[in-house]
Amino acid sequence: MKPDNIIFVKHGKKYDAEYVNRLRDKLMPYYPTAQYLCYTDDPIGVEIECIPCFEKPTLKYWWNKLAMFSKDFPVEGKCLYFDLDMDIEDDFTDFIKWDGLTVLDAYWKTGMYMAPHAYDVQINSSIITWTAGEQDYVWDKFMSNKDYYMRKYAGIDRFLKHEDIKFNTFETGIVDSVANPADFKAPVKMFNGIQYEL
Repeated sequence: MKPDNIIFVKHGKKYDAEYVNRLRDKLMPYYPTAQYLCYTDDPIGVEIECIPCFEKPTLKYWWNKLAMFSKDFPVEGKCLYFDLDMDIEDDFTDFIKWDGLTVLDAYWKTGMYMAPHAYDVQINSSIITWTAGEQDYVWDKFMSNKDYYMRKYAGIDRFLKHEDIKFNTFETGIVDSVANPADFKAPVKMFNGIQYEL
């Protein structure tokens, strides 16, 4: 099963257009017929179709990822999202599935203390799959009290888990976290938000 859309979110100055273009190039051999899209506040230099960030509400950083689930986000069909701090090193496609909202199981947090006051979680939204039009409630839930959620949670992973959003996880093995290396070789390298050289 292949995605209809591959989506990136580029907001702020941390990652420039070259990160978008490079990740597109890395994914293209596996999904040559997908529509590649970038949801961004700055399309300069981006070589794929860009979707402007919603004028309202004004969101910062990772919170913009939730806009992908809005009924106003202009996509149809199966969607695959990648964070920009990812590097494709081998064929990962056998791991990808569309089973509702699907995110990464953060295996690298196994055994770590999950601080209740920090709402720590063992999931990660660096790769997400969903079908457009089936997850509108995620955006609607966020928008129902967005200022509260953005103060309460340090990121959308915590929001998804602690606000009882239904999700599934990919099979362990798709990613290797640079911050916490695995004892196996994974096809996707994740830099955990660390700025890295292209």
